[in-house]
Amino acid sequence: MKSAVRHYPLWLRAWHWSNTVLFLVLLATGIHMHYGFQVINFDASVLIHNVAGVILIAFYLFYIYGNLFMGNGRYYILKREDIWPGILNQAIYYLNGIFLGRPHPYPHDADRKFNPIQKLTYLAVILLPFPAIIITGLALLFSGMLPLNLMGMPGIAFWAVAHTCMAYFFSIFMVVHLYLATTGHTICELYLLMLFGDKTGHEEEGVSSHG
Repeated sequence: MKSAVRHYPLWLRAWHWSNTVLFLVLLATGIHMHYGFQVINFDASVLIHNVAGVILIAFYLFYIYGNLFMGNGRYYILKREDIWPGILNQAIYYLNGIFLGRPHPYPHDADRKFNPIQKLTYLAVILLPFPAIIITGLALLFSGMLPLNLMGMPGIAFWAVAHTCMAYFFSIFMVVHLYLATTGHTICELYLLMLFGDKTGHEEEGVSSHG
């Protein structure tokens, strides 16, 4: 039987693909509400958007729990060498080495799931933009509790603009994320890892299910 290192346990894969679906639903309904496309009833779009947003918040809290108590958080711990020369080495690889077929400077192994740029980027997104889009979304969900004016703008307008900016950021992030997911040893390697949890694509006996 082949051995495998389980980088992505079942709970993490389920969270990732569920998040993907939720983001697409939120993006589609958000665009519909923002631009007024007459695809479905506006009130239905608002309801779907709100429900998907609440579920996304619950999934975010679960993800934080998984990182703190289910072993996945160790992959996000920044080390000094990640900052220097890690970021420089990885940037050179992305800009040059990857096109010349050079080996990846930080390949996946049992102790490393992210290269330095990925680690810094994902950690920043988890701690900053993700909470920001949640907070602004909750503010709009409970808009009746907002102040009438904030920073020279109507209270709801400030939060709506901030929420929209975060939505644009995550739209760009998803495109970049999809591209970076093609930079493994093969174009599909990282996608298969997120689907099956290991490089073989099989569920192995005796392999830990914790990431």
